[in-house]
Amino acid sequence: MHKHPYILFGSPPIGPIALEALQAAGYAPTYVIDDKSLSIEDQLEIIARVKPTFFLVVGFGAIIKQVILDTVAGQVLNIHPSYLPEYRGPAPVVQTILDGVQETGVTLMEIDAKMDHGPIIAQEQLTLRGNEMPEELYEVLTKKGVALFLEHIEGYLDETVEGLPQNHSEATFTHFVKKEDGRLDFSKDPVELEREIRAYHGWPRSFTTFRGKRLVVEKAHLESGNLVIDLIQPEGGKIMAPKDFANGLRISPEAFTEELFATRSGQPE
Repeated sequence: MHKHPYILFGSPPIGPIALEALQAAGYAPTYVIDDKSLSIEDQLEIIARVKPTFFLVVGFGAIIKQVILDTVAGQVLNIHPSYLPEYRGPAPVVQTILDGVQETGVTLMEIDAKMDHGPIIAQEQLTLRGNEMPEELYEVLTKKGVALFLEHIEGYLDETVEGLPQNHSEATFTHFVKKEDGRLDFSKDPVELEREIRAYHGWPRSFTTFRGKRLVVEKAHLESGNLVIDLIQPEGGKIMAPKDFANGLRISPEAFTEELFATRSGQPE
């Protein structure tokens, strides 16, 4: 495969995964831009030095200005971790877990002027077990996306591969995850709570207020339709089992769970 000079625009969590996969495949980018705050002037200076044929965007987390896109005549590909047009926007993996869907996917697409709106070059679906963590999906979907990129980049550049327009009437959208999204409300359905705890693992993390202090719920599962807390992290403490935390309070694990679940929106009843 002939390697063309190109710039990877990629930020955590999935940008570094893509970079590692590209390097392992022998198709490393000529330059990586991972700083979302980099000025347009600095970006243009890098582009003038690198003289890229195209850009690859993987979870950059910022809109790339048209003046930058024009430097490669619009030859800009994006690996998006959803089966577009579903879950456009900044948090497709988080929303996939929150919604409890049975399938997701990854899309290799060409960027246009609108968010995740451009023509699709290739896609691959992934069947879900229902207990995935974000970190697992980031890893699996990004690597599948890199494989699609490597398979289609030559055809894309020599114009033997054409993108297909999305069905925009079927588009769904995600929003930026905020810190407050992690606040637990134990009046919600246990299924919804378990999904939240998985979806927000890593950041912002699911949390509540217990006896006036922040308490993170690190891991939980469903048992006979009920939410069972597996791991917690008290404010200023380490991750531990709820029974160990309860022992420190000199109460039973059952009493701790009852008191914890009596909170709504992180505040005691």
